[in-house]
Amino acid sequence: MAIKSLSQLEMQQHCQAQILSLGNNIASKILKIEDIGDYIPGSVMVQDLSSLTNTYMNQTGCDYLKHSKEELQALGPEYFSRFFPAEEITVIKNDLFQFVNGGDANKVYSFFQRVRPDANNDYKWYFTTSRLYPSAEPGNALKIIHIAFSANNMSYAGRKLSNLVEDDAFIRKNLHRFNLLSRREKEIIRLIVEGKSSFEIASCLYLSIHTVNNHRKNIIHKLETNSLSQLIKFAVSFGII
Repeated sequence: MAIKSLSQLEMQQHCQAQILSLGNNIASKILKIEDIGDYIPGSVMVQDLSSLTNTYMNQTGCDYLKHSKEELQALGPEYFSRFFPAEEITVIKNDLFQFVNGGDANKVYSFFQRVRPDANNDYKWYFTTSRLYPSAEPGNALKIIHIAFSANNMSYAGRKLSNLVEDDAFIRKNLHRFNLLSRREKEIIRLIVEGKSSFEIASCLYLSIHTVNNHRKNIIHKLETNSLSQLIKFAVSFGII
């Protein structure tokens, strides 16, 4: 499903920023998905990709799929074949595994998908945004959280979701810059914010001082700032530290 207008693109970026902020709040134990999930104006689910099982579904998702969260969890892998077109879900699952195996908790992945509750209903388009699910429990590295909005209702849903998380204007403004950073550059930002010099960073990461300085130049170029205070704000807002 093609993006039709700039306003729709902006709304997609808004949804991506919101799930990033929401995930940061969950990781910081400010929010619990079980407490806030039913207030989010879309379908919210947490999936364990190692077993292809839903471990959480909010009430909106349950109502649309006409199943309780316990029933959806009991379906296991059948969940995917029951509610999604087979030819599409195969591609989406492969892309999700690739995204999750990247292991970057500060990235988001977005896609359009079709969903229907049963064979008696037509498929509806949803815009889904995903990120790794923050969890302190061992063995949950393949858990992922999705928020899916009806493609026809994204504007309302985005505004509604904004009220559930902290003011994230900075995230929305800088999300495109954040997506330019490599994993190594994020590591270096964290060490810079911790007060380490280029020589100390080189020692920590087993890199040459020349390589570290090149990374620092790239970071300045991508973020369009050489201000330490701005770098700290960026690191905090995007969960780098």
